Amino acid sequence: MLTYTPPSHPELPKPTEKPWLLLLLCFIWLWPGILGHGPWKPDEPYALGVVQWMLHSGDWLTPRIAGEPYLDTPPLYYWVAALFARAFSPWLLPLHDAARLATPLFMSLTLLFVGMTARELIGRRHGRSAVLILIGCLGLIDTGHQLSADVAILCAEAACLLGLTLALRRGFLGALALALGSAALMLSASLVELVLLWMTAAMLPAFCGWRSRQYVKTITIALALGAPLVLMWPMSMAKHQPELFAQWWHSLALGPFYGFGRFALLHDFGYYLRLLPWFAWPAWPLAAWAVWRGRERLSSTRYQLPLVLVLMNLLMLMLSPRQNPVYALPLLLPLAVLAAVELDTLKRGAAAFFNWFGIFTLGLAGVLVWLGWTAMNFGWPAKLAAKAVKYSPSYEAQIHVLPLLLALAMSLAWGWAVTRRRLMGRQAVTNWALGMTLLWSLAGTLWLPWLDAQKGYHMVMHSLRASLPAQLDSCVASAPGNQLPRAMAYYYVNLPLLNSETVQGHSCRYRLISTPEANYQPEGPWKMLWRGARPAEKREFYVLLKRQD
Repeated sequence: MLTYTPPSHPELPKPTEKPWLLLLLCFIWLWPGILGHGPWKPDEPYALGVVQWMLHSGDWLTPRIAGEPYLDTPPLYYWVAALFARAFSPWLLPLHDAARLATPLFMSLTLLFVGMTARELIGRRHGRSAVLILIGCLGLIDTGHQLSADVAILCAEAACLLGLTLALRRGFLGALALALGSAALMLSASLVELVLLWMTAAMLPAFCGWRSRQYVKTITIALALGAPLVLMWPMSMAKHQPELFAQWWHSLALGPFYGFGRFALLHDFGYYLRLLPWFAWPAWPLAAWAVWRGRERLSSTRYQLPLVLVLMNLLMLMLSPRQNPVYALPLLLPLAVLAAVELDTLKRGAAAFFNWFGIFTLGLAGVLVWLGWTAMNFGWPAKLAAKAVKYSPSYEAQIHVLPLLLALAMSLAWGWAVTRRRLMGRQAVTNWALGMTLLWSLAGTLWLPWLDAQKGYHMVMHSLRASLPAQLDSCVASAPGNQLPRAMAYYYVNLPLLNSETVQGHSCRYRLISTPEANYQPEGPWKMLWRGARPAEKREFYVLLKRQD
C-alpha cells in the first residue's frame, strides 16, 4: 500500500543559547565609560552645559548653555539626563556622571526594540542575533557610551522600526510604538528624519506584503495618536519663545540638510561610502549576504522593510552636505535586522574565517591595551611609555584595584567564551560582540584615568580662572558660537561667558577666544593674559584677552 510522506524541511540545530547570557553581555556592554570621567568631546560638554542650565534656571523648554540658546538638538535627551542628574547628584554621583546615566537607558531601549523587531519580522531566535550584530558595530561603540543626544535619536528610530514591523500583525501596538517613536524623533532629531520615516511608511504598500487593511488602519491610528505629540514642543516654543522658534524652523529644523542650497554642488558625495565599510562592520557584509542569499525571496516582508530603510537612509546621507559619522547611526538599525535574516545560512568556511578574524584582531587589540596600561603605569615597554607620556603628559601613574580586577575578569571570560568549538554564523557574531565588549571594557577600566587626563577640561578651566582677578572688575565675553568653553567654564569654575555680540557682552573688558593657532597674537586694543589647551592638543587653543583702556 502506497503512503504519502510530506516533504520535510531541514530544522535548525537545537538552540543552546541562554537568554540570561545575552542579557549579561548587553549589561556589560552598556556600562564601560559611563562613570568615572569628566565631559569629553565631541558632544559631552554641550550636553552637560544644557543639563546644568536646565537645573539651575528651571527653563526646560529651550536648550541653553549658560543662558545662550543651543538649538542644535531638541530637548528630549537633555530632559532625561537632567532628571537623572537631579535624582543622583551631588549626593551619589558628580553631575556629569549622573547625567550620563541617560545613555545606558536609551541604549538599552534601543537594543530591546531592535531585538523585538527582528523576532517579530524574522522569527524566534533571530532577535538576539540582531542585537549581537548591533553591539558589535564599530560605529556605535563610541557614541553609544557618551553623554550625547544622538542616542535618543537612535532609540526613537528603533521604536519606529518596531512600530512598522508590528503594523502587519499587532495593529494597535504597532500604532502606539510608531506614534511614540515619531514624537521621540521630533524631540531628539530634526524634521528630515521624521519625514524620511513617514516617507518609508508611505512607500511600503508598493510591495504586496504591505497591502492590507491592517497596515492602513495601523498607520491611520499612529497618525492620529502621534500628530499631537509631535506638535507639542514646537507649538510650545512658538508660543513662549517665537524668535527662537523662528531660528530653529528656518535653519536647524532641517538637521543634516541645513545649508544644502549653498553646498549641494561642493560637498563630497562619497564621504559616507568611505565611512560605512568600517563604521557599519560587521553588519554590512552580513546584510549583503542576506540580500544575495534571499535574492529570489525579496518579496518577503522580512527583507522589504529593512532593505527599504537602508536604501532611504543611504540616499539621505549621500545628499546631505553635512559630513559627520553620527548621521549614519540610524543606518545601523535596519542593517543589523537585515544581517540577521540569513545569519544561520552563512557558509561554514565564511563563518570560520569571520570567527578567527574577530578573535585574532580583537584579541590582539586587547593585548595592546594591556601593554599600554603597563607602559603608562610601570614604564615598560619603554617606547610605548614614551608615547603614553607624549599624548597625555599630565597623567600620573595610578593603579586602582577594582577596575584592574574587572579587567582581568573580562579578559578571562573572553578567553573562555571564544574557545567554544561551534563555528556557525551565530557563534562568529557572538565572538565578535564579545571581543568588542572586551576591548571597550578594558579601555573603560584600565585606560580611563589616562584618557581623562588627556581629554578632560578641568585643568584648562581652573587655569583660566586662576589667570583672572579673584574679584572680577568686569565680565568675560566670548563669541556666540563658542559654546564649548562657555559650558565648561560655567560648569567647572562657575564663570559665565557672555555673548560678545550683545550690548552687555561687547562692554566686557575680558574676552575669551578659541583658535587653532598655537601662537595666536591679538590685534587692536587687546592684551593677552593667558593661553591654555588640553595636554597634547594641536588644534584647539584658548586665549584670554583684556582690553587696554
